[in-house]
Amino acid sequence: MKDWKYITYIGTLLGLLVLLMLMKSKQYDWSITLSHDDKNPYGAYALNQLLPEIFGAPIKNSYQTLYELNDSLKSGENLFLLSTSFSPGREDTDMLLTYAETGGNIFISANHFYGPFADTLGLYTSDTFFEGENQFEQNDSVFLHFVGSVMDSTRLFPYKQANINNYISDVDSIAATTLAKNDYHQPIAIRIKKGQGSILVNCTPLVFTNIHLLNSRNHEFASALLSYLPKKKTIWTEFYHLGRMEAATPLRFILTNEPLRWAYYLTLISLLLFMLFEAKRKQRIIPIIKPLQNTTLEFIATIGNLYYQRSDHKNIADKKIQFFFEHVRSNYLVNTQHRDEGFILILTRKSGVPENTVRALLSIINSISNKEKISAEELLALNQTIEKFYQKK
Repeated sequence: MKDWKYITYIGTLLGLLVLLMLMKSKQYDWSITLSHDDKNPYGAYALNQLLPEIFGAPIKNSYQTLYELNDSLKSGENLFLLSTSFSPGREDTDMLLTYAETGGNIFISANHFYGPFADTLGLYTSDTFFEGENQFEQNDSVFLHFVGSVMDSTRLFPYKQANINNYISDVDSIAATTLAKNDYHQPIAIRIKKGQGSILVNCTPLVFTNIHLLNSRNHEFASALLSYLPKKKTIWTEFYHLGRMEAATPLRFILTNEPLRWAYYLTLISLLLFMLFEAKRKQRIIPIIKPLQNTTLEFIATIGNLYYQRSDHKNIADKKIQFFFEHVRSNYLVNTQHRDEGFILILTRKSGVPENTVRALLSIINSISNKEKISAEELLALNQTIEKFYQKK
């Protein structure tokens, strides 16, 4: 019953916490994530839902570099990259250019381009916000429009000036075609032919974010711009803006699937609650174990009584004599084979026992050793003399 009481308290607190979170007004994150599953203003969830309709094929989301994607790419597939800045390394740049030359089509949208990719194409972007004498008096809005005969070049698509203020200032390629411009007649999207394929470059990535795709009819501008790619399977790699976002643990399959992720978390919470309430120490009665009794003395007394009752005094005396000589050999290192005058003097000197006690003990021992039977009085005299030796009297 006590455990259920605690569980009820914790369950009530968790319920109140969930209720407060549901009642709380929704807070938006205004950071530019460009993530395909982010529903905040500058996420790209709406674009991720729009792409399959544009290309008529599923979209594969990836967090791999272009070099890592090289082995899995099939000929003619589209590549899509969305980032605030695009600065791939030499290996990624070589892979990108080779893929375009063999028939691949790549769409890259970024505010700025750096590194080997920009150097190879002579591609540079500038910012209209910091140009001109009265840059702080510019309009709040900027209008984008297509150029050429393929798209309607008269229709204008309005955007916030703060979000759409970059343009392509230079590109070193005679095969570059301008696709769209801003209202300053500066290119913001171009197509560069490379072998059998092409590279489409756009410098206004925020036009693909939720806040602009869901505003007015600006989704038509993004759709029309992406329609320059063929209708084929498209791979969208987010490595160049988000990095390697895939879970690095062996549980990444579970963690990347929302139902499995919640089931995993609930299992962990349940285990923690179980450990909290059930793993308490429950003390059992400690049994009293009686110490083992030393029965050696009882055994000796029993054996002694047995010999004594049988009046086998000589056997007892012989054993006591053997034990005595073993004591002499072990403690004083004296040879007991020849018990002559020299033996008496050496044993007296080494043991520290008076000479008269040693002589009396050896006399009794020699006397008993030469008899077949002895009396109880002789056995008692032997025992008393041996005890006097041990006590060094």
